[in-house]
Amino acid sequence: MDGIAGKAASVRTISPVRLFWMVGVIVYGGAALNFAHGHFLDQASRDIWQHLAALRALMENPVDPLNPFLPGGGGSRHFHPQWVSLAFLARTLGWDAWQAIAFAGGVNALLLLVGIQIFARAFYRSDWGPIALLGAMVLGWSLPSSHTGYHSMGTLIEGIAYPAVLLIALSFILWGAIIRALEDRVSPAWLCPLAALMMATHQLGAGIGFIVAGCLILCWPEGRFRRRVEISGALLLGLALSAAWPYHSPFTAIVQAGNPTWTGGIDYYSIQQIWIATVPAGLGVIGLVGSGLAGRGRPILLALAVFVALFLVGLWDVPIATRFIMPAVLMLHIGLGALFLRLARRWESLPKAAQLSMFAFALVCLGLYGSTTAWYLLREQEQYARAGDAFSTMLPLTADIPDQEPVAAYDVAAWLLVASGQRVASVPWPEPLIADLPARQAAIEQLFDADLPPAERLALARRLGVRVLVIDARGPLRRPLDPRLLPALAAQAVAARQSGPFRRYDLY
Repeated sequence: MDGIAGKAASVRTISPVRLFWMVGVIVYGGAALNFAHGHFLDQASRDIWQHLAALRALMENPVDPLNPFLPGGGGSRHFHPQWVSLAFLARTLGWDAWQAIAFAGGVNALLLLVGIQIFARAFYRSDWGPIALLGAMVLGWSLPSSHTGYHSMGTLIEGIAYPAVLLIALSFILWGAIIRALEDRVSPAWLCPLAALMMATHQLGAGIGFIVAGCLILCWPEGRFRRRVEISGALLLGLALSAAWPYHSPFTAIVQAGNPTWTGGIDYYSIQQIWIATVPAGLGVIGLVGSGLAGRGRPILLALAVFVALFLVGLWDVPIATRFIMPAVLMLHIGLGALFLRLARRWESLPKAAQLSMFAFALVCLGLYGSTTAWYLLREQEQYARAGDAFSTMLPLTADIPDQEPVAAYDVAAWLLVASGQRVASVPWPEPLIADLPARQAAIEQLFDADLPPAERLALARRLGVRVLVIDARGPLRRPLDPRLLPALAAQAVAARQSGPFRRYDLY
């Protein structure tokens, strides 16, 4: 009996800080390790190709880099502090772009844990807050979801190095610092450089972080009016300082949306995506309105309402609005962490029936999440085994083409080309700072029109300065490839070759 009592006592006295870091390193460190070894590189539509292109351009010349997508110079929103500093480090240590981006994954994992620790301690006012929030963020899902902007494990194992993840980490640090500043424990001056760094790195992620920051300034139950003004001033000064970033203006990147006609992507208004966003995360509302937070849930509830309202704007064909479902889920997970803490404090006093019901519900959610995640991973692994490494497969097709000679690529095949250092005539997704992107993309779509007469295709290609066309025979991710296109290009080309699913056609 003494041995059992001793073990029980040791469990009760386990350090919550130590437990948080042990679990966090295993979970997020594992995600970073998976990312470093490559994850489903058969997918031409992954964001990693854009980031690799920017890193390669910066590593070639970090002071005056060439545009990573189009021939010639020009700024890029991807020339931000994270990649610029990483490029200098990689050149110093002799890393290639893959090694550099793998290192970025480890840094982001560490910063994410630091951010959760800082914010959760300040928000929940409990030593167990960080582990509760970590548990909510990792396990608060019923179905797997993998898309940049989410904080799910499916997203992190594929892209933990991305700037969007860094902005989640920096936002947590910002929110925790604002709470401490309102409590007169931290000087608002620290917020200024942090705000500037966030804005210069990722404008959408920074905007999301600033929305929550504004809600905290308005609704946090503690804090003098003067201190709220000082915090607001520090954030505004940081925004102004971000305009001095020498590689591009963050505000210009916001104004120049890139390609406003783009309509691709996941349907976040579908039943499946709404389920992913709200089950079981929706229970977080209970945690946010609970008396245990003593009013501290109000700013998070306000932020949640703002994000949901912005998300609903997307019903009127505003593509950027879909990205606000991601921070809405994060707000719900913050509430879910509060609910976990409340249940832990009151567990012994709950009726047995309530305990069993909650335990059964948790098992159902975890079972559903585990089974669907396993299915998702197995399906993706099967596709990867069948298709192989798309990046390595694409490389032989363009090895003899000068990097600054533009290639016309069909849809997302362009990303694999720019990742290798090749430039293209246009990119298929919105890209701020390319002012004529809609016209460029319209010309590329016309070039790959199966009904376009050969003479007109050749004339258009010459006007664009394009000699080579590259296409992925598998077609775009979410729409079928016109079956007449490949035979039409093969009949017109003066030379053709293929590598795996990729086809190259030389028009002249």
